[in-house]
Amino acid sequence: MSNFVADQLGFVRRQAVDYVRNINDPASEIIPTGLKNNIKWNLGHMYVIHEKFAFQLTGEETKYPANFNKLFDPGTKPSDWTTVSPTLSQIIDLLNEQIERVESVLSSKLKEEINPHYKSSTGLNFTNVEQLLGFLIYHEAMHFATIKNIKSIIDSQIMSLH
Repeated sequence: MSNFVADQLGFVRRQAVDYVRNINDPASEIIPTGLKNNIKWNLGHMYVIHEKFAFQLTGEETKYPANFNKLFDPGTKPSDWTTVSPTLSQIIDLLNEQIERVESVLSSKLKEEINPHYKSSTGLNFTNVEQLLGFLIYHEAMHFATIKNIKSIIDSQIMSLH
């Protein structure tokens, strides 16, 4: 994709995936005191919201793995999970595959209008593919920052035990 918005979206996704690549599965499931989600939830949530904004709202085929909405939709949290969650490695594979799908399916459709137009819960209006992907840059970066914060808390707790 040779478009600033699309390039930035790919950049943010790759940064997040590279950051979590060496985190083990048990660490990805730690919920620091005072928070309600963990690293794994944030990554799965990024996947679910990306599916909605990049594919569902643009009329493209979606790929929601079994139970992903139940596990990672807005408002969900790991303490409510009643089903086994995917491994961190599985989520990373899905995130990599998803950004490749965005690049191959949507790269030539950035200026295409979406119908119906979409108004977010925060009042933002989206009328084309590029605007949806632009929002995803913000969303991904926000959750990447949350992941980094959670890892920092976990690391400091581990260090204080030694």
